[in-house]
Amino acid sequence: MLRDSVLIAAALTNSTAALILQSDTGTWYRDSSGLTSEQFADLGPTLSKASGPELGGRLLQEHGLQVIEALPLVDNCNREIGILCVLSLAPLALSEAQQEGLSLLAQHIQTIVTMDHQKLETRTTPRAPSAASFVPGLVHELGSFIFGISANLDAFEARFSEMEEMKKYGANIRRSLDRMSDFIVELREYGYPQRLSWNVLGLERLLREVIVQHADLVTKKSIDLQLHIEESLPEISADQQGLQSAFSRLLDLILQLEEAGGQVLLNVASAPQGNRVVLNGHLDFSSTKFNNVDPARLFEPFYFRVSGLGRLTLPGARRVFEAHGGSLSAGPSSEGRMRISFMLPSESSYPLPSAAQP
Repeated sequence: MLRDSVLIAAALTNSTAALILQSDTGTWYRDSSGLTSEQFADLGPTLSKASGPELGGRLLQEHGLQVIEALPLVDNCNREIGILCVLSLAPLALSEAQQEGLSLLAQHIQTIVTMDHQKLETRTTPRAPSAASFVPGLVHELGSFIFGISANLDAFEARFSEMEEMKKYGANIRRSLDRMSDFIVELREYGYPQRLSWNVLGLERLLREVIVQHADLVTKKSIDLQLHIEESLPEISADQQGLQSAFSRLLDLILQLEEAGGQVLLNVASAPQGNRVVLNGHLDFSSTKFNNVDPARLFEPFYFRVSGLGRLTLPGARRVFEAHGGSLSAGPSSEGRMRISFMLPSESSYPLPSAAQP
């Protein structure tokens, strides 16, 4: 299918076309129509290093070629994964229809790559079944049930408001309904985490906003919450609402389980990883609620359950981090306690490595 896409690009423009696809480990696919293997070997590194604006109009004098169009390709996390180029021996102006056709073809290539990676993940990573309609349907049915019970409870409380027994039992039912409502929110986000709007943003500001949201809980439990961040963190490409919600729910779970007077530390730093820069962070805490918990199973739905918390908070947060090209994991800290670690790729992780790199 990728080979057909290259041939279509060449036929559409009546010129030479080249396609290079890369990951953080190097080039994994390269093909062209109209270039010899020797020409592609020489031009590949040049094409893969430069971005579209840098590439436009450049004369590749050694081979007498000029880049007419250079379309960057991105994955579903908005990271560059390669480039589709149209080259010509002489200056060439593409029509509007040809440009639109190339744009559609680039989207088609992105879809092929995304589907291939999803199939690979399905084959290599054990996952719970994901029926596209099951979780939304379950959320709808549970929500309708909660609404019906809540409406009847309102009616009972209004009708028998003077009865002390009614107030006591009504309050207990209301608390149970509120817990179920919170669970439905978690279930919805776990079933299909939403990426509403991708933006380039600073992680430090996002984390400080999350900490401010939990100031009352920190004060109430006298918890020593510290944020240690390396200076000049690179920016990330993320859906701010989704990622901030994941961090907020994760921190809320940790603070709820932390003993009064305990300490919670959040550390974040950047580091090279292969051919990209990533942001590594971890949460250290002293809660004993995680004792005897298997870190490998911590993110399984319903594995970790205490006082109604954690049913889907941790697996839901992991799905959000993975949707951003990152990860969320658990393991022992240097003190032997549980540590929750995360990784997010920086926005500066790209451009990708040279095609000449193995």
